[in-house]
Amino acid sequence: MAHRITAAAAVATVAFWAYTQTLLPGVDLGDTGGFQAAVLWPEVSARQAYPLYYALARPFVAAASPGNPARALNLFSAVWAAVAVGLLTLLCASVTRSLAAGTAAGLLLAFSYTFWTQAVIAEVYTLHLALVSASLLALYAYAARPTRGRLLLFYGIYAAGFGNHLAMILLLPACAMFLLQTARGWRDLLRPRLVLAALAIALLAALQYAPNFMAVWASLTAPASWSERLASFWFDTTKQDWRATMVFGVHPAETADRLAMWWFDARQQFGVVGIALALVGIGHLWRTALPWAVLALSTYVLNTLFALTYNVGDSHVFFLPGHLVTAFCAGAGAAGAIRVWGEPCQARPADLTRSALRLMVVVLVLAYAGWRGWTTWPAADRHLDRRGEQLIAQLAAGLSDRNALLVAQMNWQLENVLLYTARYLRPDLVWARLGDVMPHWPFLVDDNHRLGRDLVLTPQAAAEVLAAYGPSFPVVEDPALAVTPFPEAAAQVPRGMPYVLGILTPPAEHPLDDETLGAALDALTGGNVPARTPGAYEVFAGVAGERPQIYRGADHPFTLRFRVLDEPLTVRLDAWLPFDTFRRAGFGHVLRGRDHILIVERGVSLVWLSPDGRPSPPFYAASDFARQPRYRVPAATLQLASSGPTARGRSLFEEMRLARTLNRGPGSNDGEDSHSRPSP
Repeated sequence: MAHRITAAAAVATVAFWAYTQTLLPGVDLGDTGGFQAAVLWPEVSARQAYPLYYALARPFVAAASPGNPARALNLFSAVWAAVAVGLLTLLCASVTRSLAAGTAAGLLLAFSYTFWTQAVIAEVYTLHLALVSASLLALYAYAARPTRGRLLLFYGIYAAGFGNHLAMILLLPACAMFLLQTARGWRDLLRPRLVLAALAIALLAALQYAPNFMAVWASLTAPASWSERLASFWFDTTKQDWRATMVFGVHPAETADRLAMWWFDARQQFGVVGIALALVGIGHLWRTALPWAVLALSTYVLNTLFALTYNVGDSHVFFLPGHLVTAFCAGAGAAGAIRVWGEPCQARPADLTRSALRLMVVVLVLAYAGWRGWTTWPAADRHLDRRGEQLIAQLAAGLSDRNALLVAQMNWQLENVLLYTARYLRPDLVWARLGDVMPHWPFLVDDNHRLGRDLVLTPQAAAEVLAAYGPSFPVVEDPALAVTPFPEAAAQVPRGMPYVLGILTPPAEHPLDDETLGAALDALTGGNVPARTPGAYEVFAGVAGERPQIYRGADHPFTLRFRVLDEPLTVRLDAWLPFDTFRRAGFGHVLRGRDHILIVERGVSLVWLSPDGRPSPPFYAASDFARQPRYRVPAATLQLASSGPTARGRSLFEEMRLARTLNRGPGSNDGEDSHSRPSP
């Protein structure tokens, strides 16, 4: 066992090193920003339904970097990703009795694309896979020696896992079948003392949600009866308002496309060789360790069916437990290959020959796992990615509590970055959601103008204010925040320099009109736009001012490798539209050699090389990452109340009144998890 633990620790260390080198340095859009904003915030929301995640993350972040909780929480994910990799290595090595098999399984999971992208950001999925792996290790210990203590250990780990993610329920049928196969008899599992102990463990695990329940119970808007409060808690914790309509929410007509997405996703993680190894591994386990074959198959099938029928915008993350099983089976496949090639036969009787063949198989399998890491690294590398905080910094430039109130109506992914920014990066920034202040908008404007503050609005907020009040309030575009239109940006690309342009189906809230696109393409190509085959994905590449050297349009993702002016460029599209509506690591990547120069997002993504050879900052349009203008309702006067005790007293009173109006602490949705928003 000691040598297996040593191998597991070594693989986990390699994985952790890779994750720290590619770690996102700060805040990100979406759920990641929500987690980062909420982790050290004292108020608990019922919809922050990951109590184990927060309970473990808070002391880690407080100790690691309380001044930069975003990076510390990203590192927290990397730690648990390495733990998951190490535990899988130990499990596979123990089940197959092969260190090489365990090492291969751990490396294949560590370097799989989706898992890697989750390991470098603040997310719950690396801890989820660590808990799944720990549960399976506890089952292995029980199967090796079925005792009450080992069974209760499994119950404890499994029950605790529900505090991190409710998807642990998908493991239940597979684990139950495994226990029935490995116990001395099914009656042993139903002894009264054991059942009572299991119920006590379940109750203790449920107490993880006590703070969430108390947040509902103590709320000023809580329902009157205890039964209604319990129902409200359940509603928020399970996010029943939208999740109930998403489970099995895929239309039967989309089945073929969902299956194509699954096959694309499987190859993206492990390649055809890795999948073939996993199939060999299932056969090997079926012959040598039947309970593990049944557990692996049932776990994979249940989780994959759930992911395929769950109509959400990030269904790819729900394939992750299946990826863990695939890596485990691929390791078993390596063990089977080593055993077959190492068995004596007439063709290879000598021990030396058998040893050489074993070594060759081991080297090939480990080399393949290493090659998967080598090819995935540039796409998973986010150590220079600060787009989220830069986007909000641009929006909030020049604003402070002295001169402006920012009123926002924006995409939930961006709003989480704004929330984090106001709490940790710009505590002088005062902001409010339009929905919270719209009922008393005239009073809000009056109060702020009395303090000499402008009302600064995001585009959607400005549109809603104008729709509601018309000319009653002077809404003017802020000249301090210039936004470059797409055609103008295309015209600014230096003539004769290489560029890559990606056009992916834009988000519904950011339409891309044909006239704007046509003008930009004319400016970029000097009027030499090739015949297009518009689809979900389009890629243009070439030299600015000339007909594109590369053009491809398709409805499914693809990878292109080419050269422009001797520059080796790769475009890899890593998302499946239209089902993937948001991806934490982007929808694709542009690489220059092994340098990551552009994360491709939905909408327009453009990068070019400057005359000195450096890649330009990314330009986005019709995208969540596109820069937006801002608008102002300017103050009638920029002078605060005149000095003097009476006037100063009025000013302080207005400050206090305004603070109550804005509710600068976390609102009912602050830092809430928006996991798996439905796909439009």
